[in-house]
Amino acid sequence: MNSIIDLIPKDKFDDSSVDALKTIEIKKAEPILNLLLEWIKDINWPIAQVLINDVLPRFHAELVPHIQVVFNSNDDIWKCWTLCLIKRFPVETVKKLSPDIKRIAANPTVGEVVEEVNVYAEEVIQLFAL
Repeated sequence: MNSIIDLIPKDKFDDSSVDALKTIEIKKAEPILNLLLEWIKDINWPIAQVLINDVLPRFHAELVPHIQVVFNSNDDIWKCWTLCLIKRFPVETVKKLSPDIKRIAANPTVGEVVEEVNVYAEEVIQLFAL
């Protein structure tokens, strides 16, 4: 590996980058976490499931500010997959995101209702007893 940038997946089939991310030190990955989070925008991409299940949960604490950006965006599908990701986080980290999650559940935007983001948010609230 020449640079941390080399670990950003090159395409939706880039398993070698994802495999390397499974063992990288958390501090080393911090500069690219926002870019890695973008790879879960489409859950149908082969690497998206691996990122959600095996890679990104390792960086739960460091992802909080990046997830807050997602929750404040207009990308409602991305919000859904991000809520699926945080189901794999420790409760302490999820509690840091609870204001956004509760807002989505209780006062969703029109787009969040259309994409059922509020339903996903309610599932997280129930799962973690927020």
